[in-house]
Amino acid sequence: MSIETVLMDFHVTPCLDDQVYVRDVATVATCVAEALRQDCLEQGCISSAFSYSAIYSGPKDCMFTIKHYFREGLITLSIEYFKINQEDALLFDYAEVERLEQLVTRNLDADYGASMPAIKRCLPKSPYLRSSDDRIVEYKWDKLLFSERSPYQLVEIFSTLDFGNCLVLDGFINLAESDLVYTHNLMCYGKQKYKNKEVLILGGGDGALLHELLKEKPKFVTMVDIDEAVIRSCKEHLRSACGTVLDKMETEEYKIIVDDACKWLKTYKEEKKQFDIIFGDLTDIPVHEGGDTWEFVRTVIKSALTLLPVGGKYYTHCNGVSAKSAVQYFEKMLNSIGVPIEIEHTEANVPSFCEKWVFYQLTRKEGDITEDVNGDLTATEEEKTAEASVAISTDEKEIKEVEKTEPAKEEKKDDTKKANASPEKKEEKKGGAKDLKDKLELSKDKGLTKEKSNLDKKVKKAK
Repeated sequence: MSIETVLMDFHVTPCLDDQVYVRDVATVATCVAEALRQDCLEQGCISSAFSYSAIYSGPKDCMFTIKHYFREGLITLSIEYFKINQEDALLFDYAEVERLEQLVTRNLDADYGASMPAIKRCLPKSPYLRSSDDRIVEYKWDKLLFSERSPYQLVEIFSTLDFGNCLVLDGFINLAESDLVYTHNLMCYGKQKYKNKEVLILGGGDGALLHELLKEKPKFVTMVDIDEAVIRSCKEHLRSACGTVLDKMETEEYKIIVDDACKWLKTYKEEKKQFDIIFGDLTDIPVHEGGDTWEFVRTVIKSALTLLPVGGKYYTHCNGVSAKSAVQYFEKMLNSIGVPIEIEHTEANVPSFCEKWVFYQLTRKEGDITEDVNGDLTATEEEKTAEASVAISTDEKEIKEVEKTEPAKEEKKDDTKKANASPEKKEEKKGGAKDLKDKLELSKDKGLTKEKSNLDKKVKKAK
């Protein structure tokens, strides 16, 4: 059971003659009635200086709208109807849609006509997801295998004929059984040697990356993912991708920690622990710059880079190649992240994503790290703070000297000036010195506050 919408459009010769464009709309309506084999009733029309529209009702409670943008010669036809099952459809299949399109094109003597398969609406689970640059992608879900709203996201797994079982997080395809190419490109399969390496995975709750890494015989792999629901669902329904690695939370080869990755990055930094290779398999890079997710991404990457030795690797994914702004913002962020790194990237077409995806490889280089997270000040900032403190101390001494000399100067003034001067004036002068001191004290507080970084920002974390 669903609501289906059929969309068509046609191009005719532009014309400002109302008799012509009203006739064109009537012609389209006649063609629809002929295709549906039943008369259709006009329910109303709307006219403006730019377009003419008519609304009709037809069989099976259907409704269709015809709109003529006569200045441009563009006509749109939108047909909406309720369908209980396939046999009950107003237009049985796309072949019928095409026949109607051709009938209208011929009767209008249009330059061209276009149509698309019916859009399916009001289903329990929409078959439409978005690509990285907001194009509509229609999936054919066979069955919903798992659905749970965790504290962090909506976790769903659908079975499909095209991609096998698909993990969908908050309405975005995350990984499918068909997507080994994603995992191999993320880990630079065939190029990077993992034997005897200490590896950290941030995210990766689907288990696919851990499963593939263990085949390369690393020294030990630690995986930190915040969402237990992702791990539990993939353990049951994504076995061909994750194997048996999610069956146990800890073995001699790996350990899975269900917790916040940022928390563990901070812990590892305090412990001065290092990893040879770190994976960022967390949220996709947002399309638009700014916001909590960008701050989260930057915090994770910078914290992870500080745990790498010189020559250590940080591997992550970014977004689709068509989301150009996201890729550009990401590279801009990496170039200003404050850690000396070499930046490379690769691209690969991921089956279930229905688009080409971008992967980044960062290599830690020699050089100083500019601290700017968790309230730590950079060396430069500390110097500026010290200089500000010295300047403020000097100003305070000058104020005290002014306050001491002011009474002496007042006593030396001649009697005439003393007589003419008002008491309020003297108080005003003393107040001026005091106000200056207060302002400098306030500036001191403000200056130090500005030097501090934001503390413990809470950011959204997906997967």
